[in-house]
Amino acid sequence: MTRDITELKGTEQKLREKAQREQLFNQIISQIRQSLDIETILNTTLNRVRELMQTDRCLFSWYCTDAEEPYWYSSNVSQIPGLPDIPDKYPASILGSINQKALHLEVIKVVDNDLEPDRIFRKLLKSIGIQSFLSVPFQKTSGQIGALVCHNHTQIRHWSDTEISLLKAVVEQLDIALTQAELYNQSRSKTRELETTLKKLKRTQTQMIQNEKMSSLGQLVAGIAHEINNPVSFIYGNLSHAKKYTQDLFNLIELYQTHYPNPHPEIQEEIEAIELEFLQEDLPKLFNSMKVGANRIEDIVKSLRSFSRLDEAEQKQANLHEGIDSTLTILYNRINRRDHLPAIEIVKNYGNLPPVECYPGQLNQVFINIISNAIDAIEEKDAKRTTEQIKLEPSLIDISTKVVGKFVQMCIRDNGPGIAPEAKEHLFDPFFTTKDIGKGTGLGLSISYEIVVEKHGGSLKFNSNLGKGTEFVIKIPMKLSSQ
Repeated sequence: MTRDITELKGTEQKLREKAQREQLFNQIISQIRQSLDIETILNTTLNRVRELMQTDRCLFSWYCTDAEEPYWYSSNVSQIPGLPDIPDKYPASILGSINQKALHLEVIKVVDNDLEPDRIFRKLLKSIGIQSFLSVPFQKTSGQIGALVCHNHTQIRHWSDTEISLLKAVVEQLDIALTQAELYNQSRSKTRELETTLKKLKRTQTQMIQNEKMSSLGQLVAGIAHEINNPVSFIYGNLSHAKKYTQDLFNLIELYQTHYPNPHPEIQEEIEAIELEFLQEDLPKLFNSMKVGANRIEDIVKSLRSFSRLDEAEQKQANLHEGIDSTLTILYNRINRRDHLPAIEIVKNYGNLPPVECYPGQLNQVFINIISNAIDAIEEKDAKRTTEQIKLEPSLIDISTKVVGKFVQMCIRDNGPGIAPEAKEHLFDPFFTTKDIGKGTGLGLSISYEIVVEKHGGSLKFNSNLGKGTEFVIKIPMKLSSQ
């Protein structure tokens, strides 16, 4: 009777232990299947297996063939506190016959190192203080061979068949979890590669579009400047002669009137009809106005010629103020003639900038892109304001320059509506635009960023407050580094 009760209690204890192991096993499987991070999967497995097995140390060992001699590499160790560390790398040759058993995915069980028949492996176990040893090898879907290894250092440990079966089940699930994680990581890696490739393609596309556009625009503008310059030069060159000839004629008329103060009635009638006195007074003013106009056209032609150098490839010393002024001349109509609205005020605070080694034509692109955007922003704001409101709070673009260390800094600030927070992080992305369809390509700022940052080794940043305006800060070195 007593023996039956004892056997019953023993059976109940075994059932409880089995239930506990199965519960812990299910927890292990659940935890490792929830993660897609390989390190988390391996560490979680080892910690829970060591808890399940009540052993001193658990680790993963991987068979590696990337050296002259194959070796086993131990990783992701979980051990009790105070246990001495062991080497993480073992040449396959010092494992004796155990190496071949592991490669054939045989379970290796050592209860007592004194009883291990393989002399080479027995020597290894004793050298690192392992009393009992258990290895459950497995082969990943990728083909790599590994092993879930348990060590006991403090006492001899009997490994039961139930425990070994549980560990086999764990490594089967582990392979599934690792495969999922590796596929996920490969997918993320491919995604990053595709994103990088897409960015490169967009950048290349942007460059091709802009290079073709700027080359054509440069040729067009240069042609227009040439066609305008020829007749204007002719007019300007002959104005002084025309003015002199006219003055000679006026002098002759005055001389005639001096000697013949009483002209024939028909002549007197014609003098009154053409208002000779008014002509003598107004015609010189007219010539002066024509000269001012010719000078204005000459300035525009110079700006067009400067702007036509957009596709110049060579770097040279340049006066950046001239580039900014040329841009303002090109944009004169947009700044000053705004459908009965007051002109945009241009405030220039130019510092004493030295000639800067740069690609001047490309910087002209940057200036015209940023100033054009500032005008667009102001027009958007002024469309919602009356003329009186604009007069009380004038629209303005403030341009300031100064030397900062070895750099020149140019700030272009407007008092437009500012940039929406959700648009800020994409502002320099190719093809991103906040403008209506047909009003913007989304290339201007991305190209400007590439010119300033990549081509000149500078920086292009912005500050914007919604409702108050935006400031772009361009910094480029005074001397380009060799590229």
